[in-house]
Amino acid sequence: MDIFGGISDFFNVFLITPLINLFVLLTTLTGSAGVAVILLTIIIRFVTLPLTLKQMRMTRMMAAMQPRQQEINKRYKDPKRRQQEMMKLYRESGMSPVGCFSSFLLQIPILIALYRTFIIAVGEAPESLISLSNRLYDWDYLRSGLPLPADFLWLHLGRPDPFVLPLLVAISTFVLQKVSTLPTTDERQRAQASMMNFMMPLIFGWITLTLPSGLGLYYVLSNIIGIVLQYAYVGGGPVNYRALIGLSQEAVLPKAMEARERQLNHIRGMGNSEVDDDEALDESQSRQKARAGASTSSNGQSQSASAARRRRRRYGRGKR
Repeated sequence: MDIFGGISDFFNVFLITPLINLFVLLTTLTGSAGVAVILLTIIIRFVTLPLTLKQMRMTRMMAAMQPRQQEINKRYKDPKRRQQEMMKLYRESGMSPVGCFSSFLLQIPILIALYRTFIIAVGEAPESLISLSNRLYDWDYLRSGLPLPADFLWLHLGRPDPFVLPLLVAISTFVLQKVSTLPTTDERQRAQASMMNFMMPLIFGWITLTLPSGLGLYYVLSNIIGIVLQYAYVGGGPVNYRALIGLSQEAVLPKAMEARERQLNHIRGMGNSEVDDDEALDESQSRQKARAGASTSSNGQSQSASAARRRRRRYGRGKR
């Protein structure tokens, strides 16, 4: 119980309470809770930008490493040696599998904290205003804006939206996944990616039906920022709309394929040098075995000659 209490205290002190105060401050400054959600989304995405860029780089690198990983799986049958070669490949390429999920893992506690933020700040429960007052920092300006306006466009940010917002969440999640993933030649991986591209948007859209609209609005805006970052990261260029709606197996962002090809050539170069090193090692070991065999043969012949001389000497003594 102490462990769970410590986790709860950590969430309250370092995530939920600061986000509540920031949201109240932005709402008081702008006079609109919806505009405050937009600004809050931009601030959070800016703070987590280094991890987001790292995740995008690692994800692209992981996609480029797939051919090399397949070569290692085919070449080394011993699981221990295969694991060693995989770790060596990760080290040489500066790749960390955990880096592919760093930004996503950080989003989980942020989403939990934002859920509590909207429940307390714009919730309709009678005790929400009391709980909100108890969580505000000792600054009169923060309390001057209470109670906060909860309406934005057609939304009440403390209530779930029954249709439009879940649909926007599903669509934005689908587009973000399509621009983030690259096509693969492996049929099994392609089938898995296709299933995830359809299942994840549906799951997130369904979950949004039960969440405060403020959290759904944050998620849509965060996805839009993610799409823009993905487009800027690969260097812009044209967009393959046929691939976006599933009519083509090509990449949605063609420039992403060019970036992957450059990374793949770099990894192939590392693989070729590794193959050369292995071949040199095998050749050296073969030479050592040949020398050992020649030495053994020479020793055997020397021993046979010595035995023959001893037999001749014994024969000569016996004859005399």
